[in-house]
Amino acid sequence: MEKKRRDFNSFSLLYFIWMWRKPILIVCCTTAVLSFFFSTKLFIQPLFKATAIVYAPRTNSTAKILVNEQNYNERLDIKAYGVAEETEQMMQILDSRDIQDSIIKKFNLIVHYDVDTTTKHWHTKLYKTVTNSVTIKRTQYGAISISVMDSDPTMAAAIANEVTVQLDNVKNRIERERAVAAYALLEQQLKRYDNEIQRINDSIKVIMSHGVFEYETQSDRMMQQRAIAVAQGNSAAVQRLDKELANFAQWAAQAEDYRQHLMLFREYHALCRSKMMDAQMDMDNAMPTKFVVQYAIAPDKKEYPKKLMIMAVSTVGALIFSILVLLVLDNVRKFKITSKNEE
Repeated sequence: MEKKRRDFNSFSLLYFIWMWRKPILIVCCTTAVLSFFFSTKLFIQPLFKATAIVYAPRTNSTAKILVNEQNYNERLDIKAYGVAEETEQMMQILDSRDIQDSIIKKFNLIVHYDVDTTTKHWHTKLYKTVTNSVTIKRTQYGAISISVMDSDPTMAAAIANEVTVQLDNVKNRIERERAVAAYALLEQQLKRYDNEIQRINDSIKVIMSHGVFEYETQSDRMMQQRAIAVAQGNSAAVQRLDKELANFAQWAAQAEDYRQHLMLFREYHALCRSKMMDAQMDMDNAMPTKFVVQYAIAPDKKEYPKKLMIMAVSTVGALIFSILVLLVLDNVRKFKITSKNEE
């Protein structure tokens, strides 16, 4: 037996494991039994996983979608799915504190998660628990999965579906706030255009009081009348027309300038009113902000703990650990024997 132990270094690790197979087998079996026992609900609370899947649309502007007078544009198609940019934006909203606060309040998660509100950092603990329970990630097909882990399967499904509902509320609120701000700005600008148009109209009325009405028509007619008067030798008519032309020349340039400005401001006024109508439509928007592919349902099978996985990992860990311990003990024993022989 001593000789076999001296010659041990010339054999492989497999031979070493074979030599110690009985204690290693006992350790592995014991670990497997204990891991199976401790993975039961007596020691680990089982968790159920419910998942909802949604797609992001290309755009949520109701005005752009419904009042699109241009040629077909995929981004303005009400049925168009979002790409990476829209999906990332929606994921950021799903991870927002507003949605977390909504589900905490609706499902009374402070009580459900048994959070002690008398401790110093209970807010941090609560939000950390919610973050760990709700997982938002992209699928391989570009959709967004909303997964909720909870000890109550019905609660898990309800929270996942509520997150999709709150997504509409939060996104519509954000876009409504922008639409309200845009509407107020456009309303102020529209008042400025109204005032400017009124000022130009008053100025045109003053010019019209001097006999200037239509620049091109009036100037052509007056020149024709003067030519006729000259041809007829009617000097009195020529003098009268020269005075009218002098008066016309004094005011006509201003009249034409005012009319051009009036046309420009009327175009701005019409555009501003059109944008206000778009903003009003976005303010009243109640359209869904996502495509729901799959609503969450209460799972009938727990997601965690997985007993077989726990047993496998524990048993492999015990096997490796036991081999390392036996190797250390064997080397220590050999070192002691060698030291004793040298003495």
